[in-house]
Amino acid sequence: MAKGSSDVILRDRLQFEIDTNGDTALVYGRVDLSDYCNIVENRGLAIKEIRFQPRVPSFALGDFPQWMLDLGTTLASSANLKMFATTTAYENVSDVGIASPNVLCVLNRQNTVLADFATTPAGLQFAQVTEWNWFGTPDLHPEGYDVVTDLLIGISASNCTRMSDITVELDVMIIAEPKKITQKDLTQMLTQAQDL
Repeated sequence: MAKGSSDVILRDRLQFEIDTNGDTALVYGRVDLSDYCNIVENRGLAIKEIRFQPRVPSFALGDFPQWMLDLGTTLASSANLKMFATTTAYENVSDVGIASPNVLCVLNRQNTVLADFATTPAGLQFAQVTEWNWFGTPDLHPEGYDVVTDLLIGISASNCTRMSDITVELDVMIIAEPKKITQKDLTQMLTQAQDL
C-alpha cells in the first residue's frame, strides 16, 4: 500500500544470539515510540504495516540463508524461526499466535529436511523445504492498529544449526500514522487486550 501523506516510516535493527545448538530462547527488542505516543496528551500511533527482514551480517551479502539447518544434516530434521510484533510481553513463545491479545502479526520461517541419507535409496537425493508463513494482516491500511506504548518485537529460534554461535539481526520497518487517541480508542484497546 502506498504511504499516506501523514504516515511515518520507522525503522529499527535488533540483534540476537543463536547458541551452539542453533537455538534462541524468546527475546524481545523494543521499538521506541515515545516521540509519537503519550497517553497523558492523548497521542498514539495507528500502525498500518510491519515488515521483518532477518539478516546474518557475517554471511555473504548479509542475507539470511534459505537453509537454516547445517548443510551436513543427514537425518530428517526441522529448524524454526518465529518473529512477531506485540504490545504485550509473553513469557512463552508457544503462547503467541494471531489470536493472542495485542499481537499485531506473526512471521514463521521453517526449514525441513524431508528424508535422511540412511533410509534414502541409492541415487536419490534428499530434499529441503523452506517456508515463510505470515499470519495476521501485514497491511492494516487505511485505519491501522492503535497503540499508545512502545512496540515489542519478539523472536525465537529452534535448531537453526547453520547459524550456531553467531549474532543475527532482525530489521523491522513500520508504517504508521500519528493520531489523537479518543476515549473510544482506549476502550477498544482495552477490549482487545482482554479478548482471549
